[in-house]
Amino acid sequence: MTRRQTGLISVFSGYLLLAITVYRWQFFTHFTWTIFLFKALVPIAFLLLFWSIARLFKWPLWPVLVVLAALEMASYFYIRHVININRIADRHETGVLNKWINYRDVIQFNRQFASYSPDLGYVLRPKSEGVHSSLEYSNAFKINSFGVRDDENSLDNPKVVFLGDSFTMGWGVDQDQTYADLTGRQLGVKSLNAGISSYGTYREMLLFSKIKRDSCKLMILQYCDNDREENEARNEPSNQGQMLTPESFENTTIFNRINETYYPMRYTYFFVREKDLLKRIWTSPSAVLEEMQGALTSWINGKQLAVVTPPDIKTPSETKAHTEYFFKSLAKIRRFYQGNIIVLHLDGRYTRPEMISAFEAEGKRTGDARLLFMHTDRLLKAQDYYPIDGHIKASGHHKISDALLDMIRKDSLLTR
Repeated sequence: MTRRQTGLISVFSGYLLLAITVYRWQFFTHFTWTIFLFKALVPIAFLLLFWSIARLFKWPLWPVLVVLAALEMASYFYIRHVININRIADRHETGVLNKWINYRDVIQFNRQFASYSPDLGYVLRPKSEGVHSSLEYSNAFKINSFGVRDDENSLDNPKVVFLGDSFTMGWGVDQDQTYADLTGRQLGVKSLNAGISSYGTYREMLLFSKIKRDSCKLMILQYCDNDREENEARNEPSNQGQMLTPESFENTTIFNRINETYYPMRYTYFFVREKDLLKRIWTSPSAVLEEMQGALTSWINGKQLAVVTPPDIKTPSETKAHTEYFFKSLAKIRRFYQGNIIVLHLDGRYTRPEMISAFEAEGKRTGDARLLFMHTDRLLKAQDYYPIDGHIKASGHHKISDALLDMIRKDSLLTR
């Protein structure tokens, strides 16, 4: 076998190894040792592929290392460009980076914060502390003995209880900057932030049933579009989906380890996988080059990508289904809590008015006089959301808190 033939086999081997990590990455998500294997194979595959190509041209190893380092740095700094340019934009245009949510560390499955619960699936690990970070934020978390992001004193008969998912919990902001904490401190009353990432209304109901609530005068109930799946599954007698077992919970925490820490070539790998470059470089090379040119032009000019993402508008049939299962879960809350409830809707990157308007119309139909609704879509702008992550920033939490304070004081919700 000639030297050139050996070199071509090495190139093919590197390409194949990289293709396995890109198209068969699920093979590496079942055990802790396979996670470590995956994080090792990604840089090895890049190195083998580029070094094999270099050997065909009789180049030394060091230019290959320089090229790989440059690729990874370019990928990282392009991501920073997209984040920075969208922070001040009236509308976010992030291109392929809207898929980064699949690469972020999910706090409820992070081994430092994850804790299994038989009926709730999970809570945050009681009395844990640590830092949760991503591309756009780094925040300290302190969890109380109940498994929520608040202090111990708040568990003893709070006057205001906040229920919701990661938006309420404060994903991406410091603990004292959540709208729950801000509102409680401004009111001067004991409040409890019981928001837990990815909870739907049904599990929020279950969690609330476990809270000491004799003194509770007001509940703030936050809804998100992804609540529907859980609400529908748990409210249909014939459908008992959404129930995590200890085994499935453990498997998910193992999978999450891929995203908990950085590994060499992580950012380059993201673009190769999400842009399907290993296939498209052969099937549509001109389109790949055009996309790369557009991204490079955007970077050099300091502007957004020249694309227009259509708004995600919910149709009447969609809002009808959301409304039906939200109110089925709300009816279960009303079995043991008859006090005031403020409902608000938050969604990633943008919060549109269709959902809360549908909820409000149904609330009027039911005649529940203690059920109120807040239109966060009238408060929040694009600059109040993290462009890549999609959660609201501290500025958004402050706006929501201010609006809640006005509503609570205007309607005397803590005294009536």
